[in-house]
Amino acid sequence: MDTAAAARSFGMDDERVVRRAIRQISIGDFAHLPPLRDLKTLFNNPQHQHILQHTYHTLYLDHIAIDEVTARVLSVILLSRQCRCRSLQLHRCSFTDSGRKVFFSALSIMAEYPADTHSGVSPISANNSPVALKMGLGARHQMTQLRHTGSHALVHCAQADNMAPMGLYALELCQLGLSDKKCAWLGSVLETQPYLQLLSLRDNHIGHTGIRRLIAPLARGCRKLSVLDLSGNMLQSQGVRILAQFLVTSGQELETLDVSSNGVTSVGARDLANVLVPEFNLSLKHLNLNMNQLEGSGCEAMGRMLVQNQTLEVLTLSQNNMFDNGCQALFFVLENNSTLKSLDISGNFISHVGARSIQTYLQSSSAQTPTDNQPGLQSLNVSANSLGDEGIEVLCDGLSTNRHLIDLIANNVDVTDNGMQHVCKVLKAGAVNAPSLLTLSLRHNYRLTRNSYAQLAEASKANHNILRIAADLQFEGWDEVWTKVEMILIRNTVYAMERYRVPLLMVARGRILLCDITHSTSANSTGIYSLPIELRRMILIALDKHNVLTRTQHISALNIACNPANHFSTKQELLAAVLADDYAFVHEMIKTVHS
Repeated sequence: MDTAAAARSFGMDDERVVRRAIRQISIGDFAHLPPLRDLKTLFNNPQHQHILQHTYHTLYLDHIAIDEVTARVLSVILLSRQCRCRSLQLHRCSFTDSGRKVFFSALSIMAEYPADTHSGVSPISANNSPVALKMGLGARHQMTQLRHTGSHALVHCAQADNMAPMGLYALELCQLGLSDKKCAWLGSVLETQPYLQLLSLRDNHIGHTGIRRLIAPLARGCRKLSVLDLSGNMLQSQGVRILAQFLVTSGQELETLDVSSNGVTSVGARDLANVLVPEFNLSLKHLNLNMNQLEGSGCEAMGRMLVQNQTLEVLTLSQNNMFDNGCQALFFVLENNSTLKSLDISGNFISHVGARSIQTYLQSSSAQTPTDNQPGLQSLNVSANSLGDEGIEVLCDGLSTNRHLIDLIANNVDVTDNGMQHVCKVLKAGAVNAPSLLTLSLRHNYRLTRNSYAQLAEASKANHNILRIAADLQFEGWDEVWTKVEMILIRNTVYAMERYRVPLLMVARGRILLCDITHSTSANSTGIYSLPIELRRMILIALDKHNVLTRTQHISALNIACNPANHFSTKQELLAAVLADDYAFVHEMIKTVHS
């Protein structure tokens, strides 16, 4: 039975009718849908709100030919107050001329404005900002290494969702063949999206003329934009210069920018680096310049920018023909930066010569006393470089005094058994010189033998911090060796959780065992409070059955427990008070465990 027949049989209020319509739309069967007028009635029925919102909160269309009929059906979804579509993702879709006009006309009028949430015609003003709402953007863009990342988390709160204005908060138009000419009508759509937070136009054919046509509408309409993905286009350096001007004039809210695979040269890198300085008050945290042509001079410009920049946290410079001179220029100035946490320089023809600059950086930046906001890289990706055993050796020399790098990715670096000996030495030293690495990736190093992995298992046994090791070399007896590594990682995961749990437990139980809250001679005087105070302290210290805390940390926990005047608003504050200098490292351990 098609939807039209179901509507006649059961009525437009029946839940079976709307579910059948949703199914037919999902498989592209538009021929058996009810007339457009009835479909509008069905999708604007408040009784179906919970079904429609759950289904169309994110509208994802992949490889669909959108003609006028299809566009009109999709317009009903976009304009329905019961569907409340927040994220629109179009991947590899094609449009007829009439379909494009209908579909993008609906996009242009779907947003509500604060001054008149019903008419949608009142202009937005700075003094009448839209209702703030954290929403799931479900983005499939490549930022997520970042990383936030990843993708942005979506909070499905029905009450808040109903209160939020109608409009798109995420728009992905990927692999649609968008050219410079088509950016003109795309600009007219973007100008009417006041709540847009994420815009992805990756893998199209947008050049510097197209980005010029998009900049003005973005500046006028998308005041909340925080993620902009332009990867896989044809911007080149001229387009990046236009983008840099946009950042200065209207991009203060932007936090993530992806211009990877755009043919950007060192000229474009300099233009971008010139605006990422404090005087322009930008908020950019994630920058992806992967697969461009920056070369050494472009990386040198990025390095000069990092000396002044105080916001950038994630920088991807992989596959940019950096070579050793670019690596040296970058790391020579990196110790002057206190905010960058993740750097990807994979696939840049870096040898042991460039690795020495990384060694120097790790040693100099680790010479400082660690704090909760310890400056220095936490994640470094050197994969697909010809480091060889000599490069790994100098890198490990830098890691031997490391106090901040917790994630090292060294896949396909041409290391042999000799180089692995230096890696194992660093892991063994981590048992004494913690904090050290939490995660280590050594995949695609095909010259390693079983002996190397046996040594890796033994080295990991002496290290109580390493939580994740990635390797993929198969050989006879692999299971036996790798089982040892996995058991060690499980042990360390338990230790990591204990370093988080034990201080909280000691303080919580210590408030009962150590604080004599009553002075009566009743049960308390013949119970736990009749025990000597030292015995009670020993009971609390015994909670640390794996001995993951130091003696100083035990004393801190007991002193805090003894004094009821000590109040902490969060668990993190309490942990910081007990763990002191170890807090930042333990915090990263817990994040790694939960990831």
